[in-house]
Amino acid sequence: KQWYQRRVRGQTIGSGIFISPNDVVREVGSIGMSLVIWFLSGLLSMCGALTFCELGTMFRRSGGEFQYIKAAYGNLAAFLYLWVCGIIRNGMGCAAIALSFSHYFVTLFWEVDDSNAPTEFLFTKKIVATAAIVVIVAVNAYSTKIGLYMQNVFTVLKLSALGVLILLGIYKLCAGQTEYIGLNWFEGTKVDVAAWTSAFFAALWSYSGWNCINMMAGEIKNPVKTVPRALVTTNCIMITIYLVANIAYHTTLSLHTLMNERAVAMIAGREVLGQINDTWGRVGEIFFGLSVAISTFGALSSSLMGSSRLPFIAAQEDFFPRFVGLIQTKNGTPIVGLFTMGTLATFWVWPTDLSGLIRYVGFLSWAWWGLCFSAVPGLRLTMPDYPRTFKVFLPVTFFACAGSLYLVIGPFFESPVKCAAWLGVAAVGIPIYYGFVDEKQTCKGWMNWLLKRLSMWLGAKL
Repeated sequence: KQWYQRRVRGQTIGSGIFISPNDVVREVGSIGMSLVIWFLSGLLSMCGALTFCELGTMFRRSGGEFQYIKAAYGNLAAFLYLWVCGIIRNGMGCAAIALSFSHYFVTLFWEVDDSNAPTEFLFTKKIVATAAIVVIVAVNAYSTKIGLYMQNVFTVLKLSALGVLILLGIYKLCAGQTEYIGLNWFEGTKVDVAAWTSAFFAALWSYSGWNCINMMAGEIKNPVKTVPRALVTTNCIMITIYLVANIAYHTTLSLHTLMNERAVAMIAGREVLGQINDTWGRVGEIFFGLSVAISTFGALSSSLMGSSRLPFIAAQEDFFPRFVGLIQTKNGTPIVGLFTMGTLATFWVWPTDLSGLIRYVGFLSWAWWGLCFSAVPGLRLTMPDYPRTFKVFLPVTFFACAGSLYLVIGPFFESPVKCAAWLGVAAVGIPIYYGFVDEKQTCKGWMNWLLKRLSMWLGAKL
């Protein structure tokens, strides 16, 4: 149980807590409503994780959501998931993490007002983000052990920075410095339920990782008791930590600063420690800047490696061209999948900004996760005798379904054209499926030729 709880915390405590508060406050307009968004996001993530644990104990093959959708809705739906999420969403997610890293890293050397940042600053951020992706792809292509070591070290830095941030907030509260927290926490709240979806996407970004927890549910003893206890306990701890961290932000920074500055942890460190003298203020800036940048760099490494597995698994299932499933013989890296994900992440760094990427990733993710949630009651009807070592309480699943439905419908009221465009992108996968993946496999001759050539050039094999 303790091992499972540690893995849960490691998977779900994200670096987004150092990035997302800016977007959440800007979208809702008040301290109180932002805390409500953070609480509900944690609750929704917990319900999603519990629901996925039932699916994870039913279908233990690698692939996660791909396997669930394939079992519940068939091959076409599974391919569309791979098309939208395996290629588009995952590339966007890696790009968003890369931009988070570059923002804190560049801000260490270049102090700007985020609400009116110069073009040179934005261009430099994208250059640094691209360089980070290239370095991580190269390192993991050489040795996955190095990438795993970096991830462990960077997780410690992330938790250390979060702990220091909370301590700074506690110090200000104990010192009676509450000028930024008024009595009416809901004053200025924006009443726009559709626009709130952007705030939810930003907060949920910080809880991301919960959908991977189900992979471990089948590996522990007595999952019926251990899984819900571990998930509920650790998610309650995380919700509490995130709420306390946000109160610390609101204690140390004005609402205007939170709305207009992205590197909120750096500014909080500078404001509190700067009360001693300017040198200590700079020390606070550097500590948080380096800690968040380095930990986010580790998160990018983990995300790129994890995302590269989905195209690899799809190739093994004959849903993607077989050459995508090539494994480097030296260290077992899914080399083509890794290069593909690195290329896609680099592409998405340039045309979009961080807030836009977080919204797009959230919209695409929760659309497909909603389908997975709805598969649970459906599979209980169609596959009642299928072995399940863990069964979720169905009202929990219904809450997750309702939350995902709101997160999918809400953006249509705010940006109907963009949402319709994403539906069009998904629909493009239908002719691709029938042309390349369906049983007739009418367009796969040239792919076999490409497989042979790539095997020779890369020194790889299936």
